[in-house]
Amino acid sequence: MFSIIMPVWNRAGKVGSAIDSVLQQTFRDFELLIVDDGSTDGLAAVVEAYTDKRIRFFKRPHKGVGSARNFALTNARHGYIAYLDSDNVWYPDFLEVMRKSLMESPELHPAAYCQANLLRRDKVSGGLRLHCVIGRPFNFTQLLKKNFIDLNTFVHSRALLDQTGCFDEKLRRLDDWDLIIRLTALSRPVFVPQVLVDYHDRVADNTITANEKLEPAMRRIRKKYKGQTGPFVYVHDTVPQIWPDLPEQKHRNFWVHLNRKKFRFPDDKRALAYPFMLQIEPTNACNLGCPLCPVGRNELGRKTEHMPLSTFQGVVDDMADYLQFLLLWDWGEPFMHPQLPDMVAYAAARDIRTMTSTNAHFLEDEDYLRRLFKAGLSTLIVAVDSLHDESYQTYRQHGSLSRAIRGMEKAVAVKRELGAKTLINLRMVVMKHNQHEVETMRNLARRLGVDWFNVKTLNPSCGSMDMDTTLVPDHPLYQRFAYDETGHRIRQEVPCLRPLEMANIFSNGDVVPCCYDFDATMKVGNVKERPFTEIWNSDDMRSIRRRILSERDSLPKCQACGINFKKSPSGWFPEAFDLTEERLGRFLPGSYSARIFSGGRRYTPVGESWWRWLPF
Repeated sequence: MFSIIMPVWNRAGKVGSAIDSVLQQTFRDFELLIVDDGSTDGLAAVVEAYTDKRIRFFKRPHKGVGSARNFALTNARHGYIAYLDSDNVWYPDFLEVMRKSLMESPELHPAAYCQANLLRRDKVSGGLRLHCVIGRPFNFTQLLKKNFIDLNTFVHSRALLDQTGCFDEKLRRLDDWDLIIRLTALSRPVFVPQVLVDYHDRVADNTITANEKLEPAMRRIRKKYKGQTGPFVYVHDTVPQIWPDLPEQKHRNFWVHLNRKKFRFPDDKRALAYPFMLQIEPTNACNLGCPLCPVGRNELGRKTEHMPLSTFQGVVDDMADYLQFLLLWDWGEPFMHPQLPDMVAYAAARDIRTMTSTNAHFLEDEDYLRRLFKAGLSTLIVAVDSLHDESYQTYRQHGSLSRAIRGMEKAVAVKRELGAKTLINLRMVVMKHNQHEVETMRNLARRLGVDWFNVKTLNPSCGSMDMDTTLVPDHPLYQRFAYDETGHRIRQEVPCLRPLEMANIFSNGDVVPCCYDFDATMKVGNVKERPFTEIWNSDDMRSIRRRILSERDSLPKCQACGINFKKSPSGWFPEAFDLTEERLGRFLPGSYSARIFSGGRRYTPVGESWWRWLPF
């Protein structure tokens, strides 16, 4: 059951105690892999004197402890891994107790650790004395600051290494901490509050602790990983959401997303973390008839309904340990749901930021606005594209421009009266008929006193509908996609990682991998029937991920997705203004609407394409 990894370098006089402590284990199903890392002190003779067939002995040139451990891991035969350094010893019941802990873990690929006595040489008597007991209950945030899990106390499923990789051989020190960070990010370990190991600190003359400097290894680990500390930021639709810090479980989940390039996705397409963001559709009812929207074209293919508040609360309760951000819209006008403020309040009470979008036709309801702002809405997007009735009606069909303007004025007034912290963002979707109005709309945003203004390029496709020639602006700055000399979009081949990071929940509770699947042809479950945490890595969800990643051309909704086409230099957003201080944000080639980072540094995005965001 256990493969025990023991690297040794020039410890012929000490390794016997470590080997004996393994052979004396009450749990007998193990193999001991001893790797001689180029010893010159007669180590081989000591090890080869043991005749137990469970011992496997390897000799290699001296390459360092990380290389020796990695060599042993590649030769390990059993499903669980344990580690013992050649100058330390296990208590006889170590493997038995740790095996039981692994079996009791709820994790798919479990890990566990116990406590150890840290022994040091007494300067007066020369004997060993207890300095302290190391090991405490697991907390990922604390682990990122300082290691409290000694490798000699740690056991884990070998399968975890398929996602995390093995030891970083460039680290001369702290390679154990580095690996433990990655392993415990994916599998929360069981803590065994029992001393089962004697750890000899600087007792041997050639210990890494005594002979290798700490600071270079610390610098490498700090540089290697993102998100050790806050602030933690998620940018969506150009608007940053900022958390000064996060609870431990949310931090651990968000950290995996931040550092996703450090992991390998499993072959079975199981996501490595839960979504920190979900898109939930409060309602699929809408008062407008926008030509690119399946609701506006009466082609949604789903019954018109509001999501029950209890359904929303169930999703939030189920995902409370992981969720940081909710998009409260999809196919419909969210303000038509009478309990949208109650949804926002329920999320805000759990420090879950919320963003919703409206066509502004229901903003004159002052009581509704008061409830919404008091509930703690983070961002309100108000979508108005023109100040000319004819131009406005070209896309926002059946709408009233004057009503939308009055609604925005009311929203700003109520926000100011309440002193609400909600950020109001006037968004302009720029199209062929209104591309000349960008400056006019920006001035409107200033006059109204909203907090934010951004210009969004049009996605000219939805389902089978394409409007590249009728709605896309002539000006390249306002085009989302790059076009060839014949006017056709330029295709590209890039992987779609969205279903590994988030999902959409429709008003009837159906869960789909993407908003493009507006009629739920790729439905993977329903939150009224099964918790989202179970749906997230269910057989159906992993199956659709596999198809999206390897058979995308066979899925009609994926064929129309913008990920298949090269982005223009402007991408999703040509510009965004923070109007509270008149700061302009510009987005570089391939820009997308979502990105995550922490600590004020530029980090890898979450979204359909790679991009960088220039801070204001």
